[in-house]
Amino acid sequence: MAVDPKLEETFKAFCAEWMQKLAVRERDNRASIKWVTVAEGVQGEFVGYSTDNVCEVKEPAYAGATPVGTIKYREMRYRKSGPTKEEAAKSPDTAIEMTEVTEIFRFAGGKWVY
Repeated sequence: MAVDPKLEETFKAFCAEWMQKLAVRERDNRASIKWVTVAEGVQGEFVGYSTDNVCEVKEPAYAGATPVGTIKYREMRYRKSGPTKEEAAKSPDTAIEMTEVTEIFRFAGGKWVY
């Protein structure tokens, strides 16, 4: 069974909105880093998200099946460090952990839901 093109369009818009929410969350995470004192000065960590993603509506298994869509992206944990909090905040982000994420959504009540 083929995927309804209108459903694909609504999911594409939903996906863009979801990724924008993750960008806002990353910005907020970066702004609220908890700095800790270490031998070299200070360091802090925050969670960020890749801007590249894959959004797809899955082909239905049978007529009348609930539509399902997935968004795949990477979640990264970053570390920043420096001799002072101010310098650490300006330092490059160093990725210390990466997780592949797959979010699954269903289309119900005329909208995509988590």
